[in-house]
Amino acid sequence: MEDKKGPSSAWRMRLIFAIPATLLLFTLSSGFLTFSLTRRAFPIPPGETPSYFPAVISVLALGGIAFLSGLLLAYGVTNPLKKMAQKGTKILFPSGEKPPNSLDELSNLTNIFDKMSFSINQFIQDHQIIENLPEGLLILDHSGTILSSNRPAETIFGFDVRGQPFDKILLFHPQNRPFLNRVDMALRGEGGFEPREEKIKNLQAKDSTLWVSISPIRERKELLISFKDLSELRHIRDEIRHTESLAVLGSFASSVSHEVRNPLGSIRGLLEILQADLPTEDRRRTYVDRTLQEIDKLTNLTEDLLDLLHVERMTLKPFVDVNEVLRQTISLAREGFLTKGLRIDEKYGENLPPIEANPERLGQAFLNLILNAFEETPEGGYLSLSTTLLPSAISIQFHNSGSYIPPEEKERLFTAFFTTKPHGTGLGLFLARRIVALHHGEIEVESNLERGTTFRIELPLGKI
Repeated sequence: MEDKKGPSSAWRMRLIFAIPATLLLFTLSSGFLTFSLTRRAFPIPPGETPSYFPAVISVLALGGIAFLSGLLLAYGVTNPLKKMAQKGTKILFPSGEKPPNSLDELSNLTNIFDKMSFSINQFIQDHQIIENLPEGLLILDHSGTILSSNRPAETIFGFDVRGQPFDKILLFHPQNRPFLNRVDMALRGEGGFEPREEKIKNLQAKDSTLWVSISPIRERKELLISFKDLSELRHIRDEIRHTESLAVLGSFASSVSHEVRNPLGSIRGLLEILQADLPTEDRRRTYVDRTLQEIDKLTNLTEDLLDLLHVERMTLKPFVDVNEVLRQTISLAREGFLTKGLRIDEKYGENLPPIEANPERLGQAFLNLILNAFEETPEGGYLSLSTTLLPSAISIQFHNSGSYIPPEEKERLFTAFFTTKPHGTGLGLFLARRIVALHHGEIEVESNLERGTTFRIELPLGKI
């Protein structure tokens, strides 16, 4: 309730009396001034008796009309100001306390609007800060309805979740039960406030691994939930792990190239001489053949390690045609595909701009992916190659049918020395990823039990 004796009523009463009184005085003064000037301009002839009564009545009537008009004007001005002051006071003082009084009533109103302007600006700044936080935020009321969310939270859940019950923003899936039970416990005040990692699946069936913190807002009986996506953190950890592996490999490769490669060549030469002296049916020949295979495996490993050293020292060249590099690379493996009965489908994007790249090393990365597809594709399958122009990159896709990479293998696929092949060195895909990274690009893999496996490379359109 507004205090009738307070400053808000005082300045309203002053305006209500001041405006009509001002108009009344102005009208009466103007009327009598006009009457006086008219008498002087048009004097009354001698012998006639002047009658001033009608003129006085007219002036007074105009004064009355002006006074009533002033009352209506004052009410029209003060009533909206009154409502604005009341609303401003409720916004600034929601708990019912009164604003500080001022000797000047209009100063109170000015102070209210100044504070409202400051509060609105502060709200806008806070809203922008919350929207641009790297963490997702949700505010839930006591019933579990989402009152507010920011942009990262909407990205995680896939849509604007405001106004939704918290248990309806996720897919009905066993994976989501621990998180939903934890929020339910926190709403009841029974615990679940300790930060911990949660795995959720949103309504689009997209998996996310999050670091979730839940905090109660006591005075408002609400719940604040913050989410931090751990995928970027894990990506950084993977990059550090790959860098560490690369440093170890670089040191190891330098030693292997000098200490192992030459002796392996000598041993192989001696074994070939021994093999030539053994009859075909001699069992010892089998042992020699097996030994030669293992030597070849070690030789391939040393060559891959030397390639790794050369990759680190590569230089980029301008005006490299990605389509041409891919065409030349596939020509090296085409005969092997046809011999195995595999089909090759090629689709090259038109008008691809040239990029800065090392064509030899880029071709090596392409060849490693093509040979990997060759080994994994069953007879009668196919390999599909395509290039596409994206807004800021060129996409190169290698898709082969009939193969599947389980999730547990997919996470280690680009790790050095990881292989599922009996004669593999585990460096082919590692080298491919390293070459793409040195071109400031990205490589990812998708695998489906029915559709097969797709490796996708994106190379940025840098300045030439």
